[in-house]
Amino acid sequence: MSAPIEMACPNCRKTLKVPPAVFGKKIKCRHCGHAFVVQVPKARAESGAKPAAASPPPAKNPFLDDDDDGPAKIEVITDNDHLPRCPHCAQLLDPPDAVVCIHCGFNNVTRAKANTRKVWAPTFEDWFMHLLPGIIALAIFITLIVVDVISYINMREWIEGTFLEMDEKDAAGQKRFFVPPGFFITFIIMASLAIGVPAGRYAYRRLVSEFRPPEKVKA
Repeated sequence: MSAPIEMACPNCRKTLKVPPAVFGKKIKCRHCGHAFVVQVPKARAESGAKPAAASPPPAKNPFLDDDDDGPAKIEVITDNDHLPRCPHCAQLLDPPDAVVCIHCGFNNVTRAKANTRKVWAPTFEDWFMHLLPGIIALAIFITLIVVDVISYINMREWIEGTFLEMDEKDAAGQKRFFVPPGFFITFIIMASLAIGVPAGRYAYRRLVSEFRPPEKVKA
């Protein structure tokens, strides 16, 4: 009979003495109750050695240490009857302490079943077509702000020499106009607000608060 090897439980890190007969099988650590599959040691796998054939368990496993200070005990799991199941669909809970069943959506705390549906993962085209309108709206919003600033700075210069210019000058020595530059600036800003505010709101909604493409439900 092959000698057992020592390995650590992935959950409690206690040392387990594992006989080769259980390589590839699921066992349960009797120290913490964690169930896991015993992986074939790397050196044994590379050498091509096969685990010893399983034999009926003896009344007392000689590879297990009953001393509480020694390696923790293991238990080979032959079925899943001991694992918790969903009370609604009877499927195994994953993880065992899951509140919501991933198979049917049943909530083990509220005792209510959530509506579940299968959806397609969004593709690059879905992302692009969903975000493109928001990007355009953001570009319009920024362009209008730039237009307002440029108009405020250059409006007087733009209307100088036109029919709106008067021969008179104001107290500051600047030329006077039949229609003051401030009128045009105010008109441009008001028009920009009428277009820019909805565009800015749409850009924020599409690019920030609702940036994910709509779900496509599988038939």
